Amino acid sequence: MSKNMRLAFMSFSLAYLVSVNFVENFLWLLKVIPILLLAIAVSRTAPSQSRSVLLFALIFSGCGDLLLAVDEFIYGVAAFLVAQLSYGFLFSRTWNGITNRWPLSVVMVVYMVFMIWLLMPQLGELLLPVIVYLLAIATMGLLAIQSKLPMQWAVLGAVVFIISDSFIAVNKFIFAVPFETFWIMSTYYAAQFMLVVGFLAHQKSLMPSQSVE
Repeated sequence: MSKNMRLAFMSFSLAYLVSVNFVENFLWLLKVIPILLLAIAVSRTAPSQSRSVLLFALIFSGCGDLLLAVDEFIYGVAAFLVAQLSYGFLFSRTWNGITNRWPLSVVMVVYMVFMIWLLMPQLGELLLPVIVYLLAIATMGLLAIQSKLPMQWAVLGAVVFIISDSFIAVNKFIFAVPFETFWIMSTYYAAQFMLVVGFLAHQKSLMPSQSVE
């Protein structure tokens, strides 16, 4: 990703975080621009299956952003579910065995079980879609941890994505998180950025020695 694209992404991410409490009109557009910029950066790389799946994940992430912005929670969760499955597929292509980074995998499992236990009594009619989504993002996180990709940046991006979704879940179902938009969106933008940078760096590292599938 070029330096100018990174700067543009960070600038629009910061613009959204600053404007969210002061701007109403077209705030949804400002919210999705950082993800659009990441998609543009990915589209400029060499064609490959991984690039296509990564674009797919970003497109559905953008759709999820828009749907949540207009209070379509279920459809927003569905869109992000597709994005998480796409990221999970990308990580699965570099599977390195269940024993890879196993202590971190154990922490991930314990954390997700705790989140499910915490949320289940509060979900009501949303029990099934939320649990399905939690299982999907937990799977994505485990595939990330157990992949061959380095911790910096793709694996860390997956972990931060789970943290961002945890803020959303706690804020919606447990208690109001102070400055919730800042915590949710700052971790979300950081996660998407790290995932894209990590995957692109991995793809670039493959190109000198082998063709990209």
